[in-house]
Amino acid sequence: MTESSWFKLIYGDWTLRSPSEGLNATQRRSYATKKAIMATCRTWRQLGQEFMYRFLFINDPTNLVRLRPLLDRYRTLGWWTKRLHITRFYSGGSTATVGDLERSLVFLLVVADALCTHCPHTLRTLRLNVPSSSLAKVILMLDALPALTSLHLTFDVPTPEGFQLDFFEQLMGWELPALRSLSLDFLSYREDLPDIIEFLTLHGAALTYLDINCIPVLDVPTMLDLCPALQTLAFNFDWRLDSAEGDQWGVGSLVHRPHAHLTTIGCHWLHHAFGVGDAAKYAAVDPLVTHIIRRRNDMNFAAIDKQSFPKLQRVRVLDRMLLRDLEAADGPSPECFERWERWWSQCSSQGVRLEDCTGALLGTLPEDEPEEEESEEEDEVREDLRDLIRQCREMTTTRDTPYHGYPLVQSLTSG
Repeated sequence: MTESSWFKLIYGDWTLRSPSEGLNATQRRSYATKKAIMATCRTWRQLGQEFMYRFLFINDPTNLVRLRPLLDRYRTLGWWTKRLHITRFYSGGSTATVGDLERSLVFLLVVADALCTHCPHTLRTLRLNVPSSSLAKVILMLDALPALTSLHLTFDVPTPEGFQLDFFEQLMGWELPALRSLSLDFLSYREDLPDIIEFLTLHGAALTYLDINCIPVLDVPTMLDLCPALQTLAFNFDWRLDSAEGDQWGVGSLVHRPHAHLTTIGCHWLHHAFGVGDAAKYAAVDPLVTHIIRRRNDMNFAAIDKQSFPKLQRVRVLDRMLLRDLEAADGPSPECFERWERWWSQCSSQGVRLEDCTGALLGTLPEDEPEEEESEEEDEVREDLRDLIRQCREMTTTRDTPYHGYPLVQSLTSG
Protein backbone atom coordinates (compact mmCIF):
# COMPACT_ATOMS: atom_id res chain seq x y z
CA MET A 1 0.00 0.00 0.00
CA THR A 2 3.03 2.31 -0.08
CA GLU A 3 2.26 5.13 -2.48
CA SER A 4 3.93 5.63 -5.86
CA SER A 5 4.39 9.12 -7.33
CA TRP A 6 4.38 10.82 -10.73
CA PHE A 7 7.48 12.44 -12.15
CA LYS A 8 8.37 13.87 -15.52
CA LEU A 9 11.06 12.42 -17.74
CA ILE A 10 13.65 14.58 -19.50
CA TYR A 11 11.86 14.29 -22.85
CA GLY A 12 8.57 15.45 -21.33
CA ASP A 13 6.54 12.28 -20.73
CA TRP A 14 5.11 11.36 -17.36
CA THR A 15 5.88 8.08 -15.63
CA LEU A 16 5.40 6.56 -12.21
CA ARG A 17 8.13 6.32 -9.61
CA SER A 18 7.89 3.19 -7.49
CA PRO A 19 8.08 3.49 -3.68
CA SER A 20 11.63 2.09 -3.71
CA GLU A 21 12.70 4.57 -6.38
CA GLY A 22 11.06 7.38 -4.42
CA LEU A 23 12.92 6.30 -1.29
CA ASN A 24 16.19 6.35 -3.23
CA ALA A 25 15.57 9.90 -4.47
CA THR A 26 14.50 11.08 -1.00
CA GLN A 27 17.62 9.62 0.62
CA ARG A 28 19.92 11.28 -1.92
CA ARG A 29 18.39 14.69 -1.15
CA SER A 30 18.48 13.94 2.56
CA TYR A 31 22.16 12.95 2.52
CA ALA A 32 23.06 16.15 0.66
CA THR A 33 21.30 18.22 3.34
CA LYS A 34 22.95 16.30 6.19
CA LYS A 35 26.39 16.70 4.62
CA ALA A 36 25.80 20.45 4.41
CA ILE A 37 24.91 20.53 8.10
CA MET A 38 28.04 18.53 8.98
CA ALA A 39 30.20 20.98 7.02
CA THR A 40 28.92 24.02 8.93
CA CYS A 41 30.98 23.76 12.13
CA ARG A 42 32.32 21.22 14.63
CA THR A 43 29.24 21.34 16.83
CA TRP A 44 26.90 20.88 13.90
CA ARG A 45 29.12 18.08 12.59
CA GLN A 46 28.40 16.06 15.73
CA LEU A 47 24.69 16.65 15.30
CA GLY A 48 24.81 15.89 11.57
CA GLN A 49 26.57 12.58 12.16
CA GLU A 50 23.72 11.41 14.34
CA PHE A 51 21.27 12.08 11.51
CA MET A 52 23.64 10.74 8.87
CA TYR A 53 23.84 7.26 10.37
CA ARG A 54 20.28 6.84 11.61
CA PHE A 55 19.30 5.33 8.25
CA LEU A 56 22.01 3.46 6.32
CA PHE A 57 20.76 3.35 2.74
CA ILE A 58 23.09 1.41 0.42
CA ASN A 59 22.38 1.14 -3.31
CA ASP A 60 25.95 0.59 -4.54
CA PRO A 61 28.24 -2.31 -3.52
CA THR A 62 31.24 0.01 -3.34
CA ASN A 63 29.56 2.00 -0.57
CA LEU A 64 28.95 -1.22 1.36
CA VAL A 65 32.68 -1.95 1.27
CA ARG A 66 33.53 1.64 2.28
CA LEU A 67 31.09 1.58 5.20
CA ARG A 68 32.71 -1.33 7.01
CA PRO A 69 36.09 0.27 7.94
CA LEU A 70 34.30 3.52 8.82
CA LEU A 71 32.01 1.84 11.36
CA ASP A 72 34.90 -0.31 12.57
CA ARG A 73 37.02 2.77 13.25
CA TYR A 74 34.30 4.98 14.72
CA ARG A 75 32.17 2.47 16.59
CA THR A 76 29.97 5.11 18.21
CA LEU A 77 28.45 5.90 14.81
CA GLY A 78 26.71 2.54 14.79
CA TRP A 79 24.78 3.44 17.95
CA TRP A 80 22.71 5.95 15.97
CA THR A 81 21.59 3.42 13.35
CA LYS A 82 17.89 2.61 13.43
CA ARG A 83 17.49 1.15 9.94
CA LEU A 84 19.65 -0.72 7.42
CA HIS A 85 18.43 -0.75 3.82
CA ILE A 86 20.38 -2.60 1.11
CA THR A 87 18.66 -2.33 -2.25
CA ARG A 88 18.63 -4.96 -4.93
CA PHE A 89 21.21 -3.53 -7.28
CA TYR A 90 22.68 -4.62 -10.61
CA SER A 91 26.21 -3.31 -10.54
CA GLY A 92 27.85 -2.31 -13.78
CA GLY A 93 31.32 -0.92 -13.20
CA SER A 94 32.06 -1.66 -9.55
CA THR A 95 35.59 -2.75 -8.62
CA ALA A 96 34.37 -4.52 -5.47
CA THR A 97 34.82 -8.28 -5.52
CA VAL A 98 32.26 -10.80 -4.32
CA GLY A 99 34.55 -11.54 -1.37
CA ASP A 100 34.64 -7.86 -0.41
CA LEU A 101 30.85 -7.67 -0.48
CA GLU A 102 30.45 -10.84 1.56
CA ARG A 103 32.88 -9.69 4.26
CA SER A 104 31.21 -6.28 4.50
CA LEU A 105 27.72 -7.71 4.61
CA VAL A 106 28.69 -10.31 7.23
CA PHE A 107 30.16 -7.50 9.34
CA LEU A 108 26.85 -5.63 9.29
CA LEU A 109 24.79 -8.77 9.88
CA VAL A 110 26.88 -9.64 12.92
CA VAL A 111 25.69 -6.35 14.39
CA ALA A 112 22.09 -7.24 13.49
CA ASP A 113 22.54 -10.69 15.04
CA ALA A 114 23.82 -9.11 18.23
CA LEU A 115 20.74 -6.89 18.35
CA CYS A 116 18.48 -9.92 17.90
CA THR A 117 20.34 -11.79 20.64
CA HIS A 118 20.59 -9.04 23.25
CA CYS A 119 17.70 -6.79 22.21
CA PRO A 120 15.05 -9.17 20.85
CA HIS A 121 12.48 -6.39 20.50
CA THR A 122 14.72 -4.17 18.36
CA LEU A 123 14.39 -5.78 14.94
CA ARG A 124 10.73 -5.41 14.04
CA THR A 125 10.54 -5.18 10.23
CA LEU A 126 12.05 -7.46 7.59
CA ARG A 127 11.63 -7.36 3.81
CA LEU A 128 13.36 -9.89 1.57
CA ASN A 129 13.49 -11.01 -2.05
CA VAL A 130 13.96 -14.76 -1.71
CA PRO A 131 15.63 -16.87 -4.44
CA SER A 132 15.11 -20.61 -4.34
CA SER A 133 18.72 -21.26 -3.30
CA SER A 134 18.31 -19.21 -0.10
CA LEU A 135 15.07 -20.60 1.34
CA ALA A 136 16.87 -22.78 3.90
CA LYS A 137 18.83 -19.77 5.17
CA VAL A 138 15.68 -17.68 5.42
CA ILE A 139 14.00 -20.41 7.47
CA LEU A 140 16.88 -20.45 9.96
CA MET A 141 16.99 -16.66 10.16
CA LEU A 142 13.26 -16.16 10.74
CA ASP A 143 13.27 -18.82 13.43
CA ALA A 144 15.59 -16.53 15.42
CA LEU A 145 13.37 -13.43 15.03
CA PRO A 146 10.19 -14.07 17.03
CA ALA A 147 9.66 -10.35 17.69
CA LEU A 148 9.00 -9.41 14.04
CA THR A 149 5.92 -7.25 13.60
CA SER A 150 6.15 -6.85 9.81
CA LEU A 151 7.27 -9.47 7.28
CA HIS A 152 7.34 -8.95 3.49
CA LEU A 153 8.54 -11.84 1.31
CA THR A 154 8.82 -11.80 -2.48
CA PHE A 155 9.60 -15.18 -4.01
CA ASP A 156 11.58 -14.30 -7.13
CA VAL A 157 11.64 -17.40 -9.29
CA PRO A 158 9.86 -20.75 -9.15
CA THR A 159 11.61 -23.05 -6.72
CA PRO A 160 11.98 -26.82 -7.00
CA GLU A 161 8.75 -28.51 -6.00
CA GLY A 162 8.24 -28.63 -2.28
CA PHE A 163 10.72 -25.89 -1.27
CA GLN A 164 8.11 -23.22 -0.56
CA LEU A 165 5.83 -25.80 1.04
CA ASP A 166 8.63 -26.75 3.44
CA PHE A 167 9.15 -23.08 4.16
CA PHE A 168 5.54 -22.51 5.19
CA GLU A 169 5.44 -25.73 7.17
CA GLN A 170 8.35 -24.35 9.18
CA LEU A 171 6.56 -21.03 9.66
CA MET A 172 3.47 -22.78 10.98
CA GLY A 173 5.47 -24.39 13.75
CA TRP A 174 6.89 -21.10 15.08
CA GLU A 175 5.63 -18.68 17.66
CA LEU A 176 5.13 -15.25 16.04
CA PRO A 177 3.23 -13.35 18.75
CA ALA A 178 4.28 -9.90 17.52
CA LEU A 179 3.47 -10.38 13.82
CA ARG A 180 0.99 -7.73 12.69
CA SER A 181 1.79 -7.19 9.00
CA LEU A 182 2.21 -9.89 6.37
CA SER A 183 2.84 -9.34 2.66
CA LEU A 184 3.37 -12.25 0.26
CA ASP A 185 4.10 -12.02 -3.47
CA PHE A 186 3.70 -15.35 -5.30
CA LEU A 187 3.29 -14.07 -8.86
CA SER A 188 5.93 -16.52 -10.12
CA TYR A 189 3.82 -19.46 -8.93
CA ARG A 190 0.81 -20.86 -10.74
CA GLU A 191 0.77 -24.23 -8.97
CA ASP A 192 1.96 -25.79 -5.73
CA LEU A 193 0.96 -22.74 -3.66
CA PRO A 194 1.49 -23.11 0.11
CA ASP A 195 -1.55 -23.48 2.36
CA ILE A 196 -1.97 -19.82 3.26
CA ILE A 197 -5.35 -20.49 4.91
CA GLU A 198 -3.72 -22.90 7.36
CA PHE A 199 -1.00 -20.34 8.09
CA LEU A 200 -3.64 -17.70 8.85
CA THR A 201 -5.46 -20.18 11.07
CA LEU A 202 -2.39 -20.21 13.30
CA HIS A 203 -1.08 -16.65 12.94
CA GLY A 204 -3.93 -14.51 11.56
CA ALA A 205 -5.74 -13.51 14.76
CA ALA A 206 -3.47 -10.53 15.51
CA LEU A 207 -2.76 -9.40 11.92
CA THR A 208 -3.79 -5.85 11.04
CA TYR A 209 -2.32 -5.83 7.49
CA LEU A 210 -2.51 -8.63 4.90
CA ASP A 211 -1.39 -8.30 1.28
CA ILE A 212 -1.40 -11.42 -0.92
CA ASN A 213 -0.57 -11.05 -4.60
CA CYS A 214 -0.87 -14.36 -6.46
CA ILE A 215 -2.67 -15.96 -9.40
CA PRO A 216 -4.36 -19.00 -7.74
CA VAL A 217 -7.66 -18.09 -6.10
CA LEU A 218 -7.88 -17.96 -2.29
CA ASP A 219 -10.95 -17.94 -0.07
CA VAL A 220 -11.32 -14.25 0.88
CA PRO A 221 -14.28 -14.65 3.33
CA THR A 222 -12.42 -17.36 5.24
CA MET A 223 -9.26 -15.20 5.36
CA LEU A 224 -11.29 -12.35 6.84
CA ASP A 225 -12.81 -14.70 9.43
CA LEU A 226 -9.32 -15.81 10.46
CA CYS A 227 -8.08 -12.19 10.72
CA PRO A 228 -10.71 -10.37 12.84
CA ALA A 229 -8.36 -7.45 13.68
CA LEU A 230 -7.45 -6.80 10.04
CA GLN A 231 -7.50 -3.15 8.96
CA THR A 232 -6.01 -3.49 5.46
CA LEU A 233 -6.52 -6.31 2.95
CA ALA A 234 -5.14 -6.47 -0.60
CA PHE A 235 -5.84 -9.30 -3.03
CA ASN A 236 -6.17 -10.12 -6.74
CA PHE A 237 -9.44 -8.66 -8.07
CA ASP A 238 -9.26 -10.93 -11.12
CA TRP A 239 -10.06 -13.90 -8.86
CA ARG A 240 -13.34 -15.72 -9.38
CA LEU A 241 -14.86 -15.56 -5.89
CA ASP A 242 -17.98 -17.68 -5.42
CA SER A 243 -19.02 -15.48 -2.50
CA ALA A 244 -19.35 -12.49 -4.84
CA GLU A 245 -21.60 -14.29 -7.35
CA GLY A 246 -25.04 -12.81 -7.73
CA ASP A 247 -27.23 -11.01 -10.24
CA GLN A 248 -26.00 -8.81 -13.09
CA TRP A 249 -23.09 -7.27 -11.18
CA GLY A 250 -22.68 -9.93 -8.54
CA VAL A 251 -24.81 -8.70 -5.65
CA GLY A 252 -23.04 -11.09 -3.31
CA SER A 253 -20.63 -10.70 -0.42
CA LEU A 254 -16.91 -10.94 0.29
CA VAL A 255 -17.58 -11.93 3.89
CA HIS A 256 -19.39 -14.58 5.90
CA ARG A 257 -20.27 -11.90 8.44
CA PRO A 258 -19.56 -8.12 8.61
CA HIS A 259 -15.91 -7.35 9.33
CA ALA A 260 -15.66 -4.82 12.14
CA HIS A 261 -12.23 -3.27 11.56
CA LEU A 262 -11.33 -3.24 7.85
CA THR A 263 -10.73 0.33 6.61
CA THR A 264 -8.74 -0.24 3.39
CA ILE A 265 -9.07 -2.65 0.48
CA GLY A 266 -6.26 -2.88 -2.08
CA CYS A 267 -6.98 -4.14 -5.61
CA HIS A 268 -4.21 -6.01 -7.42
CA TRP A 269 -4.41 -6.53 -11.20
CA LEU A 270 -7.59 -5.17 -12.89
CA HIS A 271 -5.52 -4.92 -16.10
CA HIS A 272 -8.57 -5.62 -18.30
CA ALA A 273 -11.06 -3.45 -16.44
CA PHE A 274 -10.58 -0.19 -18.37
CA GLY A 275 -9.56 -1.30 -21.87
CA VAL A 276 -6.14 0.36 -22.04
CA GLY A 277 -2.56 -0.74 -22.73
CA ASP A 278 -1.68 -4.31 -23.65
CA ALA A 279 -5.00 -5.51 -22.23
CA ALA A 280 -6.79 -3.63 -25.02
CA LYS A 281 -4.70 -5.47 -27.61
CA TYR A 282 -5.46 -8.78 -25.90
CA ALA A 283 -9.19 -8.00 -25.91
CA ALA A 284 -9.12 -7.69 -29.69
CA VAL A 285 -7.52 -11.14 -29.96
CA ASP A 286 -9.59 -12.98 -27.31
CA PRO A 287 -12.71 -10.98 -26.41
CA LEU A 288 -14.35 -13.89 -24.55
CA VAL A 289 -11.59 -14.21 -21.93
CA THR A 290 -11.54 -10.44 -21.51
CA HIS A 291 -15.32 -10.43 -20.98
CA ILE A 292 -15.03 -13.17 -18.31
CA ILE A 293 -12.28 -11.32 -16.40
CA ARG A 294 -14.17 -8.03 -16.51
CA ARG A 295 -17.28 -9.76 -15.16
CA ARG A 296 -15.20 -11.09 -12.25
CA ASN A 297 -13.93 -7.56 -11.62
CA ASP A 298 -17.48 -6.22 -11.57
CA MET A 299 -18.75 -8.92 -9.22
CA ASN A 300 -15.88 -8.48 -6.76
CA PHE A 301 -16.17 -4.71 -6.79
CA ALA A 302 -19.95 -4.78 -6.35
CA ALA A 303 -19.45 -6.85 -3.18
CA ILE A 304 -17.61 -3.94 -1.50
CA ASP A 305 -20.16 -2.19 0.69
CA LYS A 306 -20.65 -0.71 4.14
CA GLN A 307 -22.86 -3.62 5.20
CA SER A 308 -19.90 -5.98 4.87
CA PHE A 309 -17.26 -3.43 5.93
CA PRO A 310 -18.87 -0.78 8.18
CA LYS A 311 -15.57 1.08 8.77
CA LEU A 312 -14.37 1.07 5.15
CA GLN A 313 -12.68 4.34 4.15
CA ARG A 314 -10.84 3.68 0.89
CA VAL A 315 -10.45 1.29 -2.03
CA ARG A 316 -7.11 1.59 -3.79
CA VAL A 317 -6.17 0.32 -7.27
CA LEU A 318 -2.57 -0.78 -6.73
CA ASP A 319 -1.16 -1.60 -10.17
CA ARG A 320 1.31 1.00 -11.49
CA MET A 321 1.25 -0.38 -15.03
CA LEU A 322 -2.52 0.11 -15.18
CA LEU A 323 -2.23 3.73 -14.03
CA ARG A 324 0.53 4.41 -16.59
CA ASP A 325 -1.69 2.97 -19.32
CA LEU A 326 -4.62 5.15 -18.18
CA GLU A 327 -2.38 8.23 -18.31
CA ALA A 328 -1.12 7.34 -21.79
CA ALA A 329 -4.69 6.80 -23.05
CA ASP A 330 -6.02 9.86 -21.17
CA GLY A 331 -8.56 7.73 -19.32
CA PRO A 332 -10.49 4.49 -19.89
CA SER A 333 -11.64 3.34 -23.31
CA PRO A 334 -15.19 4.35 -24.39
CA GLU A 335 -16.46 0.78 -23.93
CA CYS A 336 -15.21 0.72 -20.31
CA PHE A 337 -16.20 4.22 -19.27
CA GLU A 338 -19.54 3.00 -17.91
CA ARG A 339 -17.65 0.65 -15.57
CA TRP A 340 -15.48 3.55 -14.40
CA GLU A 341 -18.55 5.68 -13.61
CA ARG A 342 -20.38 2.79 -11.91
CA TRP A 343 -17.45 2.00 -9.60
CA TRP A 344 -16.95 5.68 -8.85
CA SER A 345 -20.65 6.16 -7.99
CA GLN A 346 -20.68 3.04 -5.82
CA CYS A 347 -17.80 4.33 -3.68
CA SER A 348 -19.00 7.94 -3.61
CA SER A 349 -22.49 6.98 -2.45
CA GLN A 350 -20.98 5.15 0.55
CA GLY A 351 -18.48 7.85 1.49
CA VAL A 352 -15.51 5.72 0.38
CA ARG A 353 -12.49 7.10 -1.52
CA LEU A 354 -11.63 5.31 -4.78
CA GLU A 355 -7.88 5.85 -5.10
CA ASP A 356 -5.03 4.96 -7.44
CA CYS A 357 -1.58 3.73 -6.43
CA THR A 358 -0.40 7.28 -5.68
CA GLY A 359 -3.10 7.79 -3.05
CA ALA A 360 -4.94 10.33 -5.25
CA LEU A 361 -8.51 9.86 -6.42
CA LEU A 362 -8.64 7.40 -9.32
CA GLY A 363 -8.71 9.47 -12.50
CA THR A 364 -6.42 12.22 -11.19
CA LEU A 365 -3.75 12.30 -13.89
CA PRO A 366 -0.61 14.48 -13.74
CA GLU A 367 -0.60 17.93 -15.29
CA ASP A 368 2.24 20.26 -16.18
CA GLU A 369 2.89 22.76 -13.39
CA PRO A 370 3.56 26.41 -14.25
CA GLU A 371 6.38 26.64 -11.71
CA GLU A 372 9.94 26.25 -12.87
CA GLU A 373 11.91 23.13 -11.98
CA GLU A 374 14.33 25.12 -9.82
CA SER A 375 11.53 26.26 -7.52
CA GLU A 376 10.41 22.64 -7.05
CA GLU A 377 13.92 21.65 -6.01
CA GLU A 378 14.06 24.55 -3.56
CA ASP A 379 10.74 23.42 -2.06
CA GLU A 380 12.13 19.92 -1.60
CA VAL A 381 15.24 21.27 0.16
CA ARG A 382 13.10 23.42 2.46
CA GLU A 383 10.93 20.40 3.26
CA ASP A 384 14.04 18.36 4.13
CA LEU A 385 15.25 21.14 6.46
CA ARG A 386 11.85 21.35 8.15
CA ASP A 387 11.93 17.59 8.68
CA LEU A 388 15.41 17.75 10.20
CA ILE A 389 14.37 20.58 12.53
CA ARG A 390 11.37 18.53 13.62
CA GLN A 391 13.66 15.59 14.38
CA CYS A 392 15.95 17.90 16.35
CA ARG A 393 13.05 18.93 18.54
CA GLU A 394 12.01 15.32 19.09
CA MET A 395 15.56 14.32 20.00
CA THR A 396 15.79 17.22 22.44
CA THR A 397 12.83 15.87 24.39
CA THR A 398 13.83 12.20 24.25
CA ARG A 399 17.63 12.29 24.63
CA ASP A 400 18.86 10.31 27.65
CA THR A 401 22.09 12.30 28.10
CA PRO A 402 22.60 16.06 27.63
CA TYR A 403 24.11 17.19 24.35
CA HIS A 404 26.03 20.48 24.48
CA GLY A 405 25.46 21.34 20.84
CA TYR A 406 21.71 21.77 21.21
CA PRO A 407 21.50 25.46 22.24
CA LEU A 408 22.52 26.29 18.65
CA VAL A 409 19.76 24.11 17.27
CA GLN A 410 17.22 25.51 19.69
CA SER A 411 18.09 29.04 18.59
CA LEU A 412 17.76 27.92 14.97
CA THR A 413 14.35 26.30 15.50
CA SER A 414 13.03 29.18 17.59
CA GLY A 415 14.17 31.71 14.98
